[in-house]
Amino acid sequence: MDSDNLIEIDSVSSFIEQVKKLRNEEIENGSSKELYFRGQETEFWDIEPSIFRNNMLSIEHKLMQVPLQKVPAEFKDFSTAFDIMTKYQHYGMCTRLLDLTTNPLVALYFACKMHGEEEYEMEEGIVEKEPYGVIYFTNKYYSSLPSEQAVQIVSALSTYNLSSENTISEILEKLKQNKIIDNDTKERWLQTKHRQEFIDIIQNNYMVVPTYTNERLKKQSGVFLLASLFLFKLGTDINDSIISKTKGTLRTEFDDKYFYVSGDNKEEILKELDIYNINEATLFPELEHQLNHIRNTYETSARPVEEFVKYKEVYEPSKKSVYLYGEDLNDYIVNDFERIVKGVVTHDDMESIKNIIQKNFGVDWYKRESVLSGMRMDILGYYLLKKKIDKNIALKQTKQIMSSLLNVVDEFTYSKAEDGE
Repeated sequence: MDSDNLIEIDSVSSFIEQVKKLRNEEIENGSSKELYFRGQETEFWDIEPSIFRNNMLSIEHKLMQVPLQKVPAEFKDFSTAFDIMTKYQHYGMCTRLLDLTTNPLVALYFACKMHGEEEYEMEEGIVEKEPYGVIYFTNKYYSSLPSEQAVQIVSALSTYNLSSENTISEILEKLKQNKIIDNDTKERWLQTKHRQEFIDIIQNNYMVVPTYTNERLKKQSGVFLLASLFLFKLGTDINDSIISKTKGTLRTEFDDKYFYVSGDNKEEILKELDIYNINEATLFPELEHQLNHIRNTYETSARPVEEFVKYKEVYEPSKKSVYLYGEDLNDYIVNDFERIVKGVVTHDDMESIKNIIQKNFGVDWYKRESVLSGMRMDILGYYLLKKKIDKNIALKQTKQIMSSLLNVVDEFTYSKAEDGE
């Protein structure tokens, strides 16, 4: 990480203050350009659209064309290659679009998404930790619309197989056939003195405000950086000049300065963003994300539940009822608790388990299944949540404690019956 240019963020408020400074600097410099932000959950990812990864650029024309043949009804309302590309992007297809936002808090959310621990080589050796999140920003662009000619040209080139029919004359002819340029424009760009106009178009990137055809784009204040980066090789004459698809990093399209969030602060910042209504449910309105957000929200309040045991009626006609003084039984258990659970409960846990059992004492508690069930769950919860031991061991421990407790109830009952009480 470039330590000279990074700005550390440890809270939502610190980020907002820094963004305010950026905007004030823009105003002071007399700039009317918008600030665009991109959040990434790790500092070691490059800034590149998905089509530039894993050699997918070589089959871009197939990825752009085949879905139109397979499911044409999905795209019947789309009139441009760019609009089709935005739908592909929405559903996870590789495209030359890079997601950005005009809302800095949305970018902060994506920078704080948990990635999972990675190995880092530190002075003390290899350390596993959550990566830094980063937020890049740029003020280099005036926004374009999908209907603008340059955007349409770059989008159309993404659908062409430039491993063949890739001379400038062939490409300009196809653009004319696709009604993106007219014949006069084609002839003009074939002239040496005007050729540079076309080359500049296909070697620049464009910040495009899409048609908000889905709720996700609206919620995320989404815009796209349309990557161009087409290579031009001049031949002996215009007909030998070749255009080909190439990839490259888009880091230079962003300011040298950038924000970063320590992996240790990500979770806390996500909780803060939730207060501002920036979370998975608001940014991703699809049902799966709504349900995922609800699950994650309530997961922290989950507590262990009792294992299922099938009820079996036990009839013991020879057993006679014996009236017990509840306080006598309770005192008997508390005073002799160490003997009752000897070999089952460790010395460190003795007082905690005794307090749990005492807390559940009530009238005829030993006869009431609801009370006994609550007692079991409290003991199990103690071992799982506080002692953090294995679930199977915790269940076994709980079962042994409850068995010892009920055995002493029988023991006390028998002793009272023998005494004639």
